[in-house]
Amino acid sequence: MNEFERRAADIISYSFHPLLMPLIGFLVISHSGTYVANLDYGLERFISLVFFGVTFLMPVVFIPLYYYTRLIGSLKMTNRRDRIIPLYITLVFYLIAFLLIQKTETGKVYRNFMLASCLTVFLVLVISFFWKISAHLAGVGGIVALILYLSLMFRTDFMVYLILSVLISGITAYARLRTQAHDPLQVYSGFLLGFGCVMFVFLI
Repeated sequence: MNEFERRAADIISYSFHPLLMPLIGFLVISHSGTYVANLDYGLERFISLVFFGVTFLMPVVFIPLYYYTRLIGSLKMTNRRDRIIPLYITLVFYLIAFLLIQKTETGKVYRNFMLASCLTVFLVLVISFFWKISAHLAGVGGIVALILYLSLMFRTDFMVYLILSVLISGITAYARLRTQAHDPLQVYSGFLLGFGCVMFVFLI
């Protein structure tokens, strides 16, 4: 792999980092054009702050701390064991976000998506004790499932967004494979895990 391919793969990996997926999911729901997107300004602002601050910003702030205290060997967390503590801390923040959202008067779509995100992180954490499943693909798989669910549940034409999310899944998988961060089975399993968790929570 040449320098250009390596940089491109790194940019893709950072652009579709797993920690961004709850925030992206919130944006998908809030701009879906369905009735669940009709929140009053104050509530929408609070929910957006929860998704940005609690599920993204706070876990990101901890990453340098993991590195400088030698809890992880690399900021990219290429080693399976490096991911255990960050995943555990991330799960704590996700659960806090879920509890905050649950106390609001938002529709169940927001709550269910956050619950599905918690379930995904929990399963990735458990699996990471013995195998390195792709958290990147688990994240984008969840977004694909969310868009598909919204399209089917509310009979809204999300075909463009669905195709775009599938393409993003493909290029993210390509990036993870090209950087040798994962093998094909880990990538495919990650996608199915994220997709399955979202569909499971929404359909039970």
